[in-house]
Amino acid sequence: MCQEPAAGKFNIDGILSELGSFGKYQLLLLLLLAFRDAFLSMCNFNYVFTASEVSFSCLTDCASNSTWVRFPSVNTSSCTSVGSWADPGQCSTGASDVPCRSIVYDDYDSIVAEFDLGCQPWKRTLVGTIHNSGLVVSFVLYGFISDRYGRKVIIVVTPLLVGAAGLMKSFASDYWTLIALEFLETAFGYGNASMILSLEAVSQKNRVIYSCISDILASIGGAFFGLIAWKVPYWRHLTRAIYAPLLIVVFYIFLVDEGVRWLLAHDRRNEAVRILNKVAKVNNITLSNNAKEMLTRISDEKLDMQDKPAPNAPTLLKVLHSKTIIYRVLLMCACFFCCNFVYSGTVINSVSISGNKYLNYSIVMLVSIVARILNAVTLTRFGRKKPICIAYCLCSLFLMASAFIPKSIWWATLVFYISGKMCSSYGMFAIYVVSMEVFPTTSRNSLTNIANTLGRLGSVLAPQVPLLRSIMPSLPVILFSVTSLGPAGLSLLLPDTSHEDLPDRLDDAEKIDAVEEKPSTDVEADTPKIVEDKQINIIEANNIIHPSIDELETARADDPKCNPEVNLPKIENGTDEFRSDAPSKIFQQRL
Repeated sequence: MCQEPAAGKFNIDGILSELGSFGKYQLLLLLLLAFRDAFLSMCNFNYVFTASEVSFSCLTDCASNSTWVRFPSVNTSSCTSVGSWADPGQCSTGASDVPCRSIVYDDYDSIVAEFDLGCQPWKRTLVGTIHNSGLVVSFVLYGFISDRYGRKVIIVVTPLLVGAAGLMKSFASDYWTLIALEFLETAFGYGNASMILSLEAVSQKNRVIYSCISDILASIGGAFFGLIAWKVPYWRHLTRAIYAPLLIVVFYIFLVDEGVRWLLAHDRRNEAVRILNKVAKVNNITLSNNAKEMLTRISDEKLDMQDKPAPNAPTLLKVLHSKTIIYRVLLMCACFFCCNFVYSGTVINSVSISGNKYLNYSIVMLVSIVARILNAVTLTRFGRKKPICIAYCLCSLFLMASAFIPKSIWWATLVFYISGKMCSSYGMFAIYVVSMEVFPTTSRNSLTNIANTLGRLGSVLAPQVPLLRSIMPSLPVILFSVTSLGPAGLSLLLPDTSHEDLPDRLDDAEKIDAVEEKPSTDVEADTPKIVEDKQINIIEANNIIHPSIDELETARADDPKCNPEVNLPKIENGTDEFRSDAPSKIFQQRL
């Protein structure tokens, strides 16, 4: 069967290139997604401040006297005080541990003080673990919904659920009610459709830069969380301040359009054409005649196909029958586990390093801006694998250095720690980009979220790591440093997708790993690719390469478009000779 020429095929990347990546439409989309993602970022790390550590004093009964003893909660897992800590004369030196009769906290801004968790530090860290456990459910659930019902559903619905759950959480009267709401918030309120919509909204050339700008704007907003927590320290008021603005996202129903690639992949072509024409109008772009012809043709094809059953997109289970896809999912799971563990751990631990914890958090979030600029410059120029490997090797080096620098040189500890966090942020974003480039559009969000879900176990463990400081103060940072070597090595096994179009179908995704044929030279490009058997002798080859005039005329009469790879020789002056004998010589060299 004859196929249409390549020029006649619908090329979404070509049309997106004509529409531009930074017009009014795309800039508005950037701002809308940045507002949404900035507040979701604050909510995602709310427990860093709402469940922060609080130092307290312990009232003990010793020798019939009541004594207040300073008691940093970070250094113990039980509420007992050694008698020798008290003032001389009240308790004998070397006395056994004395239980605390009462506790007074330095401040009551955190749930630790309000729910009296000072003697139970595991309950404080459990908040972050439960929060990230809910994300495991969320990413699986909304990955399926996003691929089945569209990106816009996740963009609009999830912030509303997060905002509602967060406001209810601010009125929690006891610890276990708060824990239940913390889980429900993340289990039914988070999804990563913003980044997928960003990648699918622009052409292959600009998708990394566009996604980087979107994440930079979100990082700037997320950095304000540290300043907001500084000015609004009480956890109930802080929770309302960061969750309530998410309810504004309800208006995104009218402001954000569905992803064009998703619409085309699900054969909703009229909607895709309408959105593309809308983008052209908003950006004041006049499409080329070829692009207009393409849009008109796919609309006509849709009308012709209305009476026919729409082709079913391959189910997730069918996609997972591919060994290539399964291998990629497992590889991305391992990468996400290490990346999430290091990224979440370094953010949580930032409030425990030297300096003001609010400023430290804001600085740690702001270094993502530098990381995104480096992402935009390097991922396009140097591919994906090597930059990821180098970033995580540097992350390991910087974090290890910060763990062993003396506390007296606090500024050096801070510099190395922030540098390690920046490398972690760089690698995390790059891994996300690769995960969305290696899976087909029809199941991209589902497969990415399956990998991210299993990888989220790293985020589940990260909140518990600060408890290791009771063994060794720098042990958490050392653990983050060693874990960073995981994605550094695994990244070398990833396919390089820097110059590949986003795959729409399963077979397109599988071809990313396929070994491409060596490009032919200009001379070889004119050589007819008729002979496939390399064992044929030279005489037979010459007979095939030099067909008669009648054979050539017969081949032309059979519509040469049906076999575009065969470049038939030009017949001049009634002879059956080529313009040169180069093709014959090249053929003999191949044999």
